[in-house]
Amino acid sequence: MARKARKFIIAPGAVYHIVCRGINKKCIFWGVQDYKKFLRILTETKKKFGFFVYTYNLLPNHFHLLMEMQKIPISKVMHDINFYYAVYFKRRCKRVGHLFQDRFYSSLIDTESYFWKVAGYIDLNALRAKLVERPEDYPWSSYQFYAKKDYSGELIDRERFLRYGGDGPIEELRQDYLKFVEEEAKNPKRPKYITDKFV
Repeated sequence: MARKARKFIIAPGAVYHIVCRGINKKCIFWGVQDYKKFLRILTETKKKFGFFVYTYNLLPNHFHLLMEMQKIPISKVMHDINFYYAVYFKRRCKRVGHLFQDRFYSSLIDTESYFWKVAGYIDLNALRAKLVERPEDYPWSSYQFYAKKDYSGELIDRERFLRYGGDGPIEELRQDYLKFVEEEAKNPKRPKYITDKFV
């Protein structure tokens, strides 16, 4: 039976929390080169389609993204990211069949009050999975780029993200976000909209 097409808001400014996991909870990243390859694909797709990336966290068997769409719908963006990564991974690991469980999960972030909550939840994933003792120590998360005073990379739209927190000096906004994540790390409760499919 054909899958039902999902409805997405295509208007510029639609922000999504995306989760993709390996089929049967299998690993989708086996080593450093896999994480690097995925981030290259994400960066290249961003250049091609012109969306914004605010946070990400790549765990061994799933990943989280917080992205703001522009002209291209999220379904097309995620199709390209997952397709090119799956082709690479299955070729490298000599696997056949599906790599990902379903296509992806998505939640529209349509209130400002959830925006930093979701970002903090994503940035704390490796910590809560007990992969590191501090979120900034995990190399496959965007949090390391917020923890540093200076950032000149092309993947994370750091200043745009921080501006969601107010109109003050950017360094003050960065410190505000670090404090926010630090406080969130002490809170065992998930954001209200986070269900088991996002864990």
